[in-house]
Amino acid sequence: MKIDYNDNKLERFIPITFIELQEEVCKLQIIEKNLLEEFTNRLRNYYHQEFHSELLKLKTNYHPFNPDRDTITLKNFSKEELIRKEEKLLDDIIPLLNSANYEHLTQDSINQAIKETSPYGVDVSVDFNEFDNLHLFFRGSAIREENQRTAKSFYLKKERVQTRIYRRLFLFFKQKVDGKELIYLKLFKDIPQSDLEMLFPNIKVKISLLDKIKLTITGGGGTIAGSMTLIGKMAVSLEPMALLSALGAFGVIVGRQITSIFTHRTKYMAKLAKNLYFYNLDNNAGAISHILDMAEDEESKEVFLAYLFILKSSKSLTKEKLDSNIEKFIHDTFNIPMDFEIDDALEKLEKLGLIKQIRNNEKLEAIDIEQALVILRK
Repeated sequence: MKIDYNDNKLERFIPITFIELQEEVCKLQIIEKNLLEEFTNRLRNYYHQEFHSELLKLKTNYHPFNPDRDTITLKNFSKEELIRKEEKLLDDIIPLLNSANYEHLTQDSINQAIKETSPYGVDVSVDFNEFDNLHLFFRGSAIREENQRTAKSFYLKKERVQTRIYRRLFLFFKQKVDGKELIYLKLFKDIPQSDLEMLFPNIKVKISLLDKIKLTITGGGGTIAGSMTLIGKMAVSLEPMALLSALGAFGVIVGRQITSIFTHRTKYMAKLAKNLYFYNLDNNAGAISHILDMAEDEESKEVFLAYLFILKSSKSLTKEKLDSNIEKFIHDTFNIPMDFEIDDALEKLEKLGLIKQIRNNEKLEAIDIEQALVILRK
């Protein structure tokens, strides 16, 4: 199986580990290796502390809605208090997902996915009216290539098939269970864009058109043959025992065809469960921690690259030139097309005080590494 990022849709996130990114930047010899390592460690420690505070706040607001909680509480929140906590939770999670460079999946995209049939042949439907406050976010649109049996080859041999997937998918929805309003947070990987429905707990499996035709042919043939046998026996003998025997045989034939339909549905459900078993990354409070780690990593990498590439330039850079330099470095080094978050990176650098006042809002200059280390030590 091969996965390539989609060149037609440039992603904001940097699909490279911080360690490997640091190693490649080190080869550019912008600053001495020991200074680079100290800068990296202090920068990452800063963001780790900042996001740890955010984690505590998020888990506190999520606790009343967490379906996995095993702690008791003496607090009885009013309906108004729960509404406020739910709003605050979503208000905090959305910026966190944005920091992790996730994109909000529009309702049009969701509806389009629902209309498509899964590449696995599983066609399902979802009643979205059962959910409140439903949101989907993704990070990374890619093309997956794998060998599958297709109708084109009459399922006799495997062919190379391309499937569009979301590398990471985050699901937020509220549902009432046993009288309690609970919020479910789910994190998945490598989900086919035509398989979004399989992420929900209330899916209904439908038989595909091709399978309906197959079942009709086999079932219809068996039923017709059974009917002809029954008519033949009735014509030969009208004895009650013979008639009952013929009716029983006919019932067995009809029952066998009905059983085959349900067996087919069971196979679909087993395939669906297998897919979810391997695609699921994290759930509920664990999903918050997972997303937070991603956000911390992305923020650190953006600031790291922006600061060092400003420092690398022998003359002042424009924002556009800096953006171009970083994207070219990533593409040339890792062969990955991307849309670097230049505005976000510069905003963080200004907040930290690692770049000088921008002259006429056009030129960028970084403070020297010794000053940067002093600031980060504080």
